[in-house]
Amino acid sequence: MTKKNKPLNPYSLGFAQVVAVAETDQQAERDYAPHMDYFYNRCLHVYDGFADAPGYRTLSTIKAGLLGQVGARAALRREGLKWKNFLDDGYVIAGSPATVRDRLREAMMSLNCGHLMILIQLGSMPPELVRKSTELFAREVMPHLRDLWSEWEDKWSPRGLAENERAMPAPVDFDRIESNGTGTSTISDVARSVK
Repeated sequence: MTKKNKPLNPYSLGFAQVVAVAETDQQAERDYAPHMDYFYNRCLHVYDGFADAPGYRTLSTIKAGLLGQVGARAALRREGLKWKNFLDDGYVIAGSPATVRDRLREAMMSLNCGHLMILIQLGSMPPELVRKSTELFAREVMPHLRDLWSEWEDKWSPRGLAENERAMPAPVDFDRIESNGTGTSTISDVARSVK
C-alpha cells in the first residue's frame, strides 16, 4: 500500500487463527492437546492436486517461497508435532484468557490485521469443550481486543442498510386472486366456481 501512497488500514486484512481458551495454560493443554493432535496429524490429508491447484497461489507467493498449508509437503512439516510445537509455531493460540489475549494482540499487531476470524472448534472436540472455549473467549478475551485499532475506520465490515433503503414487501390484496398471471377474480368468485 505504501507504493500506492495509501494508508495500510488494518481492517483491509483478515486472518484465521485456531484459538482455544481454558482456565489456565496447563488446563488448555489437558483439554485441547488431543484434539489438536488429531486434527493436525490425522485430518489434513489433502491430495496435492487440490492443495496447490492452479490459481491457488500467485507468482509472487511462489517466488517468495510461501508454502501451502495442506498437501504432502505441508504434512511433512507437521509430522510429529506436539502441543508445544503447535503453540510455538503459531498453528494454535491457546491457554488462559490472559495468554490468549496477549498472543492474539501480538499476532494482530505484527500482521497489522484488523479482522480476526477464530477457529474455535476442530476435529474431535466435543460440544461442551467448544462451548467452554467460546464462552471464555467471548467474556475474557474479545472485550480486551476491541480497542486495538480504534483509530482506524472499518470500511470492510458489513453494515445494515438505512431504514429508507431496505426492501419492503409488496402490499397484498387478499380479496383478489391472480391465476398464473392472467386475469384476476375475487375469493367469492373462486368459491362459487368450486361449488
